[in-house]
Parts: sequence; structure tokens; C-alpha cells
Amino acid sequence: MKTHHKVLWWPVTGAAAVGLTSSLLQTIERIQALEHPANKLACDLSAVFSCSNVFGAWQSHVFGFSNSLICMMFFALTAGVGLAAATGSQLNAAVRHIFHFFAVFFLGFGAWYLGQSTYRIGFICIFCLACYSAVILMNWAWFRLQYREWPLRPLAALRLETFVRRGGDVFLAVLWALAVAAMIVFHFW
Repeated sequence: MKTHHKVLWWPVTGAAAVGLTSSLLQTIERIQALEHPANKLACDLSAVFSCSNVFGAWQSHVFGFSNSLICMMFFALTAGVGLAAATGSQLNAAVRHIFHFFAVFFLGFGAWYLGQSTYRIGFICIFCLACYSAVILMNWAWFRLQYREWPLRPLAALRLETFVRRGGDVFLAVLWALAVAAMIVFHFW
């Protein structure tokens, strides 16, 4: 890993910190909802943004336990790896690839989950939005950190390098975020 890419580890670390904080707060809210079911949760902001309505859906515990718990594990581990790399540690390529794989997995899972929240459950959890925003930023940074190591033919590698140099990856990340936001906005308004 080239040292000039060290700065890209800070978005990974910062996004992981945002995701960890959001998933921790979501877990606390879930515990509060179980302990005091009659009380209104702090994250129940409106008829659209209502965590308590999302918590009861099967999509919120698709793996058999709260999605926020798996997010806390992922974001905590990623924050540690990102911080280690940002402060100068050399990471094994296998470790980088594994964490990049899970970031891409959560990009897909989060898109599915927000789609389910929007169209099936009919409510949005603000903590989920914060986590997903962090995942989008994290995926952009992981891509930037890894794309030069992909086993591409010389012409494909040159085209990808040109695409990145022109900001195509930034455009795609912003477009992805806007598409998710548009899905929610157009459905509820």
C-alpha cells in the first residue's frame, strides 16, 4: 500500500465511527423500547421517521438478532483497522480484501433494508440512514484504496485510472446516495 494513500484511511475510520455511534444508539433505543414499551423513543421523530415502527419488522432482525448488533461489530472492527492503517500500520492484503468485501456486502444489504423500510415497513429509522451514509463513504474510500491492485489487463487498468482521476468514482458514490435519498423522498412525499 502506497503511503500517499494513507489519507484515504481517514474516511474509512470516520465512516466507521459514525456507523458505530449510530448502531450503538439504535441498540440503546431498542433496549429502551423493550424495557419501557409505553414510552416514546427519541428516534420517533415523525410519521415517516419512526424507529419503533421499524424495530418490530422481521427485516430488522433478518439474521435472528438485531441488525444493529452486526453493524456494531462491523463498524467497530473497521474503525480499528482503519485507524491502524491511517496511523501507519501496513495491512495484509487479505485483511484489506476481507474488509472491502464486507463493506460491499453492507452496501447491498443496506440498500435492500432501506428499500424494505420504505416500501414494505413504511417507516425510516434515522440511525439506519446514518449507518448507510457511512457505508457509502466507506465503500468509496475502500474502492480508492484497492482498485490499483485489481487483476486487470493494462488497457482496462488505464481506463479505470482515467475514470478515477476524472472523479468518476466520486460521481458514482454521490449518485448512489442521491438515488437512495430520492427513493425515500418520492415515496413519502
